[in-house]
Amino acid sequence: MRTSENFWIVTLLRGLLAIVLGTAILVVPDLARTPLLTALAEDIAALSLVIYGVLDSTLVLISSFATPIGSIRPALRIQSICGMCIGILFWFILFDKIQLQWFLYLIAIQAAASSYAEHAIARHTSRAHGSRLFYLGAWITLVAAIAYAGIAVAASDSLSTRQISFAAYAYLGAFGLGQVMMATRVLFRAGRAGRLRHV
Repeated sequence: MRTSENFWIVTLLRGLLAIVLGTAILVVPDLARTPLLTALAEDIAALSLVIYGVLDSTLVLISSFATPIGSIRPALRIQSICGMCIGILFWFILFDKIQLQWFLYLIAIQAAASSYAEHAIARHTSRAHGSRLFYLGAWITLVAAIAYAGIAVAASDSLSTRQISFAAYAYLGAFGLGQVMMATRVLFRAGRAGRLRHV
């Protein structure tokens, strides 16, 4: 049970990280409204998304060691290594060349990879806890993968910095909220069951 709790603690941290960076939606789009601050808004958005990618990938790697579901460990580790490599590549090699539109493609790829892992976790966890809420993360990431791929292909060149920032941070906020809800539910039930056992 301890391994399972550790996995959900890491999941909670991933959700909080996404929400915290997702709150930049309140700042970055407003910066992008001012012509003088548009370049600064692009730099802040790119930097925060790179930081999110590296930190989230690190947490995914940690969660791969804590998951009770052995069949998804390789998927989590591949997802983590790819995310770290992309983040490092952007930070050390491409940062001064980054175009914000690229993040729409990266969000679509990351969401598709996450959807597979989230679905496997939900299939196992929903049976154990008797709730379909655990599919929330899988649904959010699947819808996001399709939507962001479509936006990236069809309209990325016509979107402003403000619109791209809004799209990126909206995904982070929704994904983070889903992760926090699932993890909180599991940890609360585990804590409650532990207290009942000690009564």
